[in-house]
Amino acid sequence: MTQAQFYLRRFRVLQSGVPVYDHSFHLGVNVIRGENGSGKSTIADFIFYALGGEFDNWKTVAANCDEVQAEIVTAGGVITAKRTIDKAQTPIEVFFGPFEEAAKQGLDGWQTYPIRRQTNSESFSQIMFRACGIPEAQSQGASNITMHQLLRLLYSDQRTPASFLFRYESFDTREIREAVGDLLCGINGYEAYELELNLRELNKQFDGFSQQLDSLLKSLPDDEILARVETVNGRIGELEQECARLKEEINNADELVDEGQVKEFIEGRKQATKEIKTTSTKLNEAEQTIQINELEIADLRSFLTYLEELSEKLPKALTSSEIVGKIEFTHCPACLALLSSRDDPDHCILCEAETQPEHERSRYLQIKMDIDIQIRESKQLLSEREGNSNYVAKKLRKLRQTYQDQLSEFSVRFELSTSPRDSFVAERYQRLGQIDREIRELNRLKDRVSTIQSLTEQKAKVQEQISLLKDRQKALETASAIRRKKALTLVSEKAKQYLKDDLDRQDEFKRAQSVEVNFRDNSILVDGELNFAESSNVVVKNSAILALLSAATMDSNFYHPRFLLMDNIEDKGMEQERSHNFQEIIVNASNAAKYEHQIIFTTSMFNPKLEDKKYVIGPHYTHEKRALAKPND
Repeated sequence: MTQAQFYLRRFRVLQSGVPVYDHSFHLGVNVIRGENGSGKSTIADFIFYALGGEFDNWKTVAANCDEVQAEIVTAGGVITAKRTIDKAQTPIEVFFGPFEEAAKQGLDGWQTYPIRRQTNSESFSQIMFRACGIPEAQSQGASNITMHQLLRLLYSDQRTPASFLFRYESFDTREIREAVGDLLCGINGYEAYELELNLRELNKQFDGFSQQLDSLLKSLPDDEILARVETVNGRIGELEQECARLKEEINNADELVDEGQVKEFIEGRKQATKEIKTTSTKLNEAEQTIQINELEIADLRSFLTYLEELSEKLPKALTSSEIVGKIEFTHCPACLALLSSRDDPDHCILCEAETQPEHERSRYLQIKMDIDIQIRESKQLLSEREGNSNYVAKKLRKLRQTYQDQLSEFSVRFELSTSPRDSFVAERYQRLGQIDREIRELNRLKDRVSTIQSLTEQKAKVQEQISLLKDRQKALETASAIRRKKALTLVSEKAKQYLKDDLDRQDEFKRAQSVEVNFRDNSILVDGELNFAESSNVVVKNSAILALLSAATMDSNFYHPRFLLMDNIEDKGMEQERSHNFQEIIVNASNAAKYEHQIIFTTSMFNPKLEDKKYVIGPHYTHEKRALAKPND
C-alpha cells in the first residue's frame, strides 16, 4: 500500500479480564446491525476510543468494561493497541505486531504512549501518523493535529448535530478544523509550518543584526575613509612608518640639530604662543555664541508658548462675543449723562458710527492668520537657532581639544625644553605618544569595523535566506491552493452524486449543482443552502464524509487514511426505505473504489440485500442478545 491508510482487523472489549466483544473486521464495508439500544453505538464509541479518540462520556454498561484492544493494519505494518477504559487522556499501550503475537508477550513487549505530544516522549498520534503514511502536520498556533482531531472527521456519531461536518466538542477552533481538512485533502501543512517557524527565527536574527549594526555605526568616526578594515590597516601602517622615522630622528638628534637653530626655536615659540591665543579667542567667541543662542532659544520658546496659547484662546473669544452679543450703554461712560435710546444694531450707541458684524469676524480671522504666521516663523527661527547652537557646540568641543593639544605641545617644546635639541627630541617623543594613542584607538576601531563587516555579511545571508523561504512559501501557497481546489472539486462531485441517488425526498438534492465542504466553518452547503429537513441534513452530512473517503479512494494524493466509522445513517427520524437506499449508496461507493479502504457503519434498519458475510460483522443484536455480552455468557 503506497497511499496513507489504516483499517481495523480485529477488535475486542474486556470486562473483568473476559472478552465481552471480539470480532474480526475486513476491508470494504462492515455492518454492525441490531435493534435500537442493543449496544451498537457503544461499540462505535469504543472503536473511536481505541484509535486515539478523546472520550469519557461512558454509558453505564461501557463504564463497567476494563479495556479495549484493536489490531490495526497500517500502510507501514500491523500494530496492536490496548487502552484502559477511563479518562479522555488515558494513554495507549502499543505492540508492534499482530494480535495473536501481542497476546503472548509480557509487559516488556508493550510500549506506552500519551494521547497528545509531550516534551519528553512521542505520542500515539505520531506513531499512527508515521505508520499510516500521514505527515506529522501541525496547525496554526503550534497545536499538533492528533488522531483525535483526525477522527472527528472520520467518525460520524449520533451526538453531533447533523449540520456539523466535524464531530462536536466543546473546545474547537476554526484553525484546527481547517488544518485537519487540508491535511486529509493532501495538503502537507508541515513544511509550511516549518517555513513559518524558520521565517520567524530569521526575521528575529535580522532585526538583531540591524540593531547591532545601528549601534556600531553610530560609534564610527565621521571620516568615511576609516569605515573599512583595509583603510584602517593602511592608516595604522602609515603611523607605524612615521613612528619608525621619529625614533630614528631621536637617535640621530645630534646630527640633525645644530646651535644655529636657536633663532628657529624662538620663532617657533612665538608662533605657538600666537596660535594658542588665536584658539583661545575662538574658544571664547564660541562659548559666548552658545550663551547668546541659549538665551534666544529660551525667549523663542517662551514667545511660541504665548502665541500658541493666544491662538487657542482667540476662537473662544469670538465665540463668547457672538454668544454675549453687543454691550448696550444707557449712560455715557465719560460724563454719565443719559444716552438717547436708539434701536439700530448697525450703529454704535455712543458715537453713532456704523458697525459691521461681518467685518468684526474678518478682524478676528486676520488676527488669527497673523498669529499663525508668527508661530510658523518663530518655529522656523527656533529650528535655525537650535541647529546653529548644535553646530557651534560641536565646533566648541573640537576647539577645546585643539587648545589642550596646543598647550601640551607648547609645554613640551618650549617650557620643559631649554635648547633646540631638547625641543627637537621632546617634540618627537610627544608625537610618538600621540601615535601610540592613535594606533590603540585605530585597533579598537578596526575591531568595530570588522564586527560591522561580519554583521553586514551575516545580515545579507539571513536576508537571502528570508527571500528564498518567502519564495518557497509562495510556491507552497500556490500549490496548496491548486491541490485544495482539485480535492474539494472531486469531493463535491462525489457528494453531489450521492445526493442525487437519494430517494426523492428533497427537491434541492435532485438539481444540486455543487456541494461545498467548508472545514473552517464546520458546514456543508448544497448550492449555498445550509438547512433542510432533519433527516435530509443527516443525508447531506453522511454524503459529505462518504465523499471525502470516496475521493481519497480515487486520488492517491489524499492523506485521508481511507477509514470511515458511521453511527448515524438513520438518525433524526430517518425512514427505513431511505436508510436502505443510503446503505446501498455506501456499498456502491465502496465497490467503485480504486484503493483499499474500510467503512464501518451501524444500523437498526439493516438492508436485507446486504445479508452477506462480506458485509456483516457479528450477529443481529437484540435487547436479549446485546453487542456487549455478559462475562459469563
